[in-house]
Amino acid sequence: MSIDVGLTGNIASGKSMISGMLREYGAAVLDADSVGKSVLAENVEGALEQVRSAFGDCIFDGNQLNRHLLGNLVFGHPDLLKELNDIMMPIMTRLVANEIAILHRTSAVVVLDAAILIEASWQNLVDEIWVVKASKNEQLERLITRDHLARGEAFSRIEAQMPLAQKLAYADVVIDNTMDVEQTRKQVEMLWKTRLQNR
Repeated sequence: MSIDVGLTGNIASGKSMISGMLREYGAAVLDADSVGKSVLAENVEGALEQVRSAFGDCIFDGNQLNRHLLGNLVFGHPDLLKELNDIMMPIMTRLVANEIAILHRTSAVVVLDAAILIEASWQNLVDEIWVVKASKNEQLERLITRDHLARGEAFSRIEAQMPLAQKLAYADVVIDNTMDVEQTRKQVEMLWKTRLQNR
C-alpha cells in the first residue's frame, strides 16, 4: 500500500534536510520549488508570458526571468503575490499530481516537499501532512545564508507566508527542528519506522 506525505513548514525551516533524510530511508521526494522553477524555465502552459504580462519587462533580463527581482517584487505585497500564485498554482497543481503518480510506479512512499502545501490546497493530494517547526530566528539566519538575502528581504519573505500556527492546525505530525540535527534525525527515523517503513 502506498502513502503520500506532504512535508511543509515555512521557508528555511529545514524541510529540505528532512526530505533528504526520508530519501535516505527510501522515500521518493518531489520538491515543489523545483516544479515551480521548471514551470517558468520551460514556459509550461505559457507561464512565462503570463508572468511578463502581469508584471512587465522589469523582472526580465532580455528573455530571461530574473527570479530574484520577481521575489523582491511580490514578497511583502499580498496582492502581487496572489496574482503570481493565480498564474502558477493551477499549472503546478496539475504537474505535482502527475509527478506523484509517476513516482508511485517505483516507490511506495512519496514525499511532497512544499512550503506552500496548505496555501496551494495540496492537502488533498497527500495522505498525511507533516509540519516542520523552526524558530523565526533560525529561519531568518538560514534564509540570509542560503539565498544571500539582506535581513529585511529575508524577513519580508518569512512574513509573507502563512503563519506557522495555521499550518500546525493541519498537521498529522509535527517535526521539531529547533534542536540539533541529530535530534531531528532521531525524530525522522522514528517516524519512518512507525508510519512509513512497511508500506
